Amino acid sequence: MAADLRMKAIHDDLQHTAADLERVSLDLRGHVLYLQHSVHQADAAAVLGRIAGLQSSVDDLRGVAETISY
Repeated sequence: MAADLRMKAIHDDLQHTAADLERVSLDLRGHVLYLQHSVHQADAAAVLGRIAGLQSSVDDLRGVAETISY
């Protein structure tokens, strides 16, 4: 029973972390729009790369969370 609770806590933490990173990713998308319409257009591509990395991490975290049974 205690192991089940620990596994659920780990699962929930992974899901919450994924959601937090996804919110950061969405916020950065807004920043990309700003960069694309400013003198910093070249930086937009770099930020898009970071967003892709964040989304990959989100997918990985959710994938691991889905493998946890409790």
